Parts: sequence; structure tokens; C-alpha cells
Amino acid sequence: MEKPWTYLVNQFINATKESYKKALKLSNYHDAALKTALDADPAKPDWMLLYNRYHPVHLVYVDAYSQWKNAGGSQEGQTLNLEQHLELLVTKAARWDAQVQVVYDKKSVEYKTLFPNGRAPFTTGSYITRILALQTLGTALTPFAALIATKMEVDAFYTTIDTVRDTQEGTKGTTKSKSEQVEDKRIVAMTEQYRDLGYLINLKAEDPDTIAPFFELSILRNQRQSLFTGTLDTNENEPVLVHSFVADDELELEITQDPPTPGIHTVSFYLATIAGGTDSTPVTIIAGIVKTKIQASAFGISDYGTHRFLTAVNNSAQELHYKVELL
Repeated sequence: MEKPWTYLVNQFINATKESYKKALKLSNYHDAALKTALDADPAKPDWMLLYNRYHPVHLVYVDAYSQWKNAGGSQEGQTLNLEQHLELLVTKAARWDAQVQVVYDKKSVEYKTLFPNGRAPFTTGSYITRILALQTLGTALTPFAALIATKMEVDAFYTTIDTVRDTQEGTKGTTKSKSEQVEDKRIVAMTEQYRDLGYLINLKAEDPDTIAPFFELSILRNQRQSLFTGTLDTNENEPVLVHSFVADDELELEITQDPPTPGIHTVSFYLATIAGGTDSTPVTIIAGIVKTKIQASAFGISDYGTHRFLTAVNNSAQELHYKVELL
């Protein structure tokens, strides 16, 4: 089969096929770039058309992505809740076993009726089989009047863990639904960027270098530098890197001295809207302390499309060295 012509392949869709986060970064960047062009020349109809066409698509994708992330977090929390109840089941099964042995010898028919395989069904296997074993024990305890208190406890715990299981299964379904929705919105947003690329080529074919700033090429090409180092003179402000972030992106920061000097020496990092800018909440790192891992959300910003410039500011009268790694 003949290979499709390169220009007819939507690289925005292809590049984000395995990553909703990458699509979010591309969308944040493109939306901000169009807004910047519109603000700089509001009388130009091209910028008005492109921004008004893309911005609603961008907002829909951001909302779908947020709902998907929230659903995933809910599922993770409910899965942890179920796992904790299954751990508790191990402890409870040991207690129920001991309570039965107070009434019936471990070699008796009665004991074997209640625990035919010992406590193994409650400690190993899938969560479904372990919950089923709990239900079976409750049923098996019904004819034993001397163990009515044990039966009540078994039945009560079965009701609790079965409810937790149902909730966890429900969040899995929600996450799948949200995933399908965000995938649909990803295709729409990336198709719109492809459409905008065609529009900009038609508009600026004689000067194609002016088209590139409308798209986050480093993310699109998956070519990024991850480690950044530098030296800060006394009270120096230095641009460190330019990168498109989202809230849960992680950075590892480290400040060192050579040689070490007495006192506390710090560097403050900012995620700014311009190179060398400081228009965000600072993240301050003490020299000589172990590497510090943070999320981009620590900078207290909301517009990740414009806050792309990481700045380092030396707050001390000592020369300091920084190391920043994008994780």
C-alpha cells in the first residue's frame, strides 16, 4: 500500500496518540499563541477568526481532560480503599478462625465445614474470590447458634467490603467513560490545530519561519532537553529554560556551593510569562540540601500556556550552582 503523502498526515493527532497530557500542552501553547497574536493586532481579522475558532475547542478539551484526571484520581482512591479492606480481612479471618476453634476442634467436622481450606481463601487470590469466600463463610455459619456473634460480624464486614467493591467498580466505569470522552475531544482539538496550520501556511507561505511560533514544536517532535545546569553570581537573575508545563509535571531542583560557605544561601525559582520574569509564586531551595522534587502547580499559576519560562534568582551574596531536571 502506498505511503500517505507527509503533508496529508495530521502530525498533531499522531504525536499525541499515547498522551492526553501532551495534547493538553500543545493546546495550551497554541491557544496562548493565538491570543497573543490577537492582542498584538486586534484589528486583523485572521487572528480574530483563528482564536475564536480554536479557543472554544481548547476549553472543551481542557474540561474533558480535567474530568478524566479527576475520575482517575477517584478510582485510585477507591482501589486503595478496597485494598485496605482486603488487608483488614486477613486480620478478621484470623480472629474468626480463633473464635470457631473455641467451640469446635480444628479437626472436627464442624470446623472443616466452616474453614475447609483454612484461612487461605481470605488471604490469597483475586479480590472477587476473597469476597466470595467471606460471603460463603457467613452462609455456612447460619446453623451454628453458638457462633451467632461471629456470623453477625462476618455478615456485617461482607456488606461493608461488598459496597466498597461496588464503588470501586463504578469508578472504573466512570474513568473508562471519561477516557473515551477526552479521546474524542483530543481528536477534535488536534484536528483544529492541523486546520490552523493550513490556514497559517496560506497566510504566511512567503515567510514560513513566522508560522513555527504558533505551535509547541519541542513537544510535537518529542525532542526535549531534560537536564539544565548553571551558575548564579551574587543576586543574579537568570532564565533557566522554556518549556510547556501542566500542573502535575514534576521538576527536581538542587542548589550547591563550591566551596561551601557558612550561613543559609537560597535560590528562588519562578515560572514566568517572560524570560527572566518573576510573576509567579516562588519556590525557594536552600543550598546544600538534598534534591527537591516539586510539581509545576507549586508555582501557583493557572495559565500554563503563557507561564513557560523558568527563572532562577540567587538571593544571597554567594556564587551558587543550580541543577534542574524535568522528570
